[in-house]
Amino acid sequence: MFFTPWSPPTPVEQQLQAATARGDWDGQVGALAGGELYVAVARVEADGLVPPAPLAPYRDPVSGKRCLPVLTRGALPPWQPDWVFQRTALDDLALEWPHDKWHLAVNPGHPAAAVIPATPLDRAAWLEVYAEAPPPAADRLLSLFTGPLHGPLAHGLACGAPLAVRDGVPWNELGTVYRDYDEDRAVLRDTWGVMDPAGWWHLTERLLAGAGAGRDAEFALRAREGLAEHAGAAPGSGESPSPSTSPATSPSTEEWRQAVTHVLMHRAAPEAEVRAMDAAVTRIAAAEERLREQGLLQPGQRVASAVAHDLACAVTVARLGLAARLCGPADAERVVLSAGEAARRAYGSWPAFAAGFVLGEALRSGDPRAGSPGPQGFPGHAGEGSPDGASLTHRIHRVLTADPASPWLNIPWS
Repeated sequence: MFFTPWSPPTPVEQQLQAATARGDWDGQVGALAGGELYVAVARVEADGLVPPAPLAPYRDPVSGKRCLPVLTRGALPPWQPDWVFQRTALDDLALEWPHDKWHLAVNPGHPAAAVIPATPLDRAAWLEVYAEAPPPAADRLLSLFTGPLHGPLAHGLACGAPLAVRDGVPWNELGTVYRDYDEDRAVLRDTWGVMDPAGWWHLTERLLAGAGAGRDAEFALRAREGLAEHAGAAPGSGESPSPSTSPATSPSTEEWRQAVTHVLMHRAAPEAEVRAMDAAVTRIAAAEERLREQGLLQPGQRVASAVAHDLACAVTVARLGLAARLCGPADAERVVLSAGEAARRAYGSWPAFAAGFVLGEALRSGDPRAGSPGPQGFPGHAGEGSPDGASLTHRIHRVLTADPASPWLNIPWS
């Protein structure tokens, strides 16, 4: 009989297993200092429906020690409706440890398991190791090596990769946490106004439909594509410009504005709608120009649609809803797959999707050069209108278009 060798889900489990195998206490603690740790909590306790139970140790069957268990992210169990996980860190454990004779059990029963003494001297050493550990690099591409890496589900999750990089979570995880139970529920409530399954369903449907992109902006972008096609220019693809997408063949902003106005007047649209569409053209043109200045769009490049931002948000909201127990795994997977399908209908490549994402984000940024923010209820990134926000967008874009491990470079578009 053949057995598939165990593969560490993340570098933390890999480092922990290697340190435990060689009896390296410092290596064990060092591995934990660089990662997040999770504590299991009954959902009724986390929701405040019953008083929290006091911390109780268990006797580890291998070492015989009385231990308090924690899990690394890669060792979290499959999603369960009644058990949730709250995040902690090595320094918090050191400062709040309840009993000097208890040990710390990391990933009990897992290939990357470890039992670590937790006397006052040990915990003081934990704090020293934690203080010396380099902080996690910002805007990293994180992957679960055991998560989806190919196929439709991976493609859909990759559509949410910009927000996963921003939030410091693995891009290809659809499981028991996004960050942790309390924070995931707070983000849905405070950012999206979602507090129950019905609200989650309504939001995901709106995001999948591209409702956050803005009717005016999408109409204006479609009108420009029609004008360019009529003039013989290639459709906006997000790729590097070819002769057919050069500024000489793409419609100018004034030609675009006149074409949109002509269409609306032919339809006898109200004057307020004409003004709104004219403002949308101006806002998009200004946003695209700034993105070119930042190197996020190539000279002469057009963006065909801004719905990529909504679809990335839909993937993130699906992951948050699953983590917050507002939906089940099948429902979250359906949203992620639908986002991938919608992205393929709207764009022809990952570069095109990336261009749509950065434009959609810019239109929601509140950047005075790009016009007013997007519709209420479809927030962009915090601080996008500031130089720091623009720098964050640029770093995320660079990671996903240049990192050899990026799903945008490894998952076929079609």
